[in-house]
Amino acid sequence: MAKDIPSKPLTSQEADAEVEKFFKELEERLKGVPLEEIEAGAKKITGFLEGKVGWDEVFSFTPEQKEQMAELGYTHFKVGRYQDAERFFKVLSILDWDNYYYHSMLGSILQRQKRDGEAIVEYTQALELFPDDIVSLTNRGEIFMKHGWTLNAKQDFEKAIHLDHSGTNAWANRARVLNAQLEKNKAGKKE
Repeated sequence: MAKDIPSKPLTSQEADAEVEKFFKELEERLKGVPLEEIEAGAKKITGFLEGKVGWDEVFSFTPEQKEQMAELGYTHFKVGRYQDAERFFKVLSILDWDNYYYHSMLGSILQRQKRDGEAIVEYTQALELFPDDIVSLTNRGEIFMKHGWTLNAKQDFEKAIHLDHSGTNAWANRARVLNAQLEKNKAGKKE
């Protein structure tokens, strides 16, 4: 269809003619489709345009399909195939942008690839969706610490620690260790 794209801007009349042509072709294509199916499709598109529906629902991805994609992506991550894992979680974070786990995993993948700025963005997105995500808090805090942003690191570590009431969460325990390292470094600078 690329041949139909004009090389110069359309006039208002030409644009109106193109829109009319599009709707006539659409009506022709939809002649045999039951009205209920058309209405259901229109409802999905409206929901998408209003930000209430993600691409996953528009394209009818089932929760099971997304879970399988996430498992495949996680398997690639575990064996160090970060670029492959990144592809899976990028697609998932586009299909279902409100899923904090997809953003957190993408942050972890990017962090392993030493793409710290991008990882911070993904962890921050995960935390906007789910502020109590101990994994994202700890990992983002670690990146902040690595770059010398100690106040930000301390805030993330302390929140992760505070969320672990039982003291048994491995990620919160990592935050405890890193926070203690921050304190040790701070004390060493004072001497």
